[in-house]
Amino acid sequence: MKVLNYKGNYGDKIYNNKTVSEITSKKNVIHDWMDAECVDLCNALNSIKGIKTFSSCCGHNKEPFQLHFNCSDLDGLKFIVSCIDERYWEFGKEWTLSATIGDIEPHILNFWLRSESSNLETINRQVRDMIETLNYYLNHKNRFEFLGLDYKNFLFKEVEEVMS
Repeated sequence: MKVLNYKGNYGDKIYNNKTVSEITSKKNVIHDWMDAECVDLCNALNSIKGIKTFSSCCGHNKEPFQLHFNCSDLDGLKFIVSCIDERYWEFGKEWTLSATIGDIEPHILNFWLRSESSNLETINRQVRDMIETLNYYLNHKNRFEFLGLDYKNFLFKEVEEVMS
């Protein structure tokens, strides 16, 4: 079984929600960390050629989860959209994927993936399921052929399939 396998180096400041809440309770906070709750989804998306995440926030039980990425290869975007569409993913109606256009090179077209919920427990469960769905369709040969995708555009590893 293939699983998306990018392992990003996001620096030494990856904090869980509790730590972030403690930090942000102080005044004049400079945001120089990454939410631990975002790392796995960022890794999964960054495993796809042409997809590069650049900003994320788990919401901290106050706001929806959000993740920003740019896309230099539309095949990667085609794969993501085909996996998280409401027809193929049970939480598809609870997430939006929007495009933003700017005038700053090199990426004038960026994307914003956002949950409806601000409940971190709900979001974490949905993010885990989104990653499982991406991995499921990574192993769906007919979908790959239908979409015209090529495995050389994905960073993955082969693992033994675990029966649950």
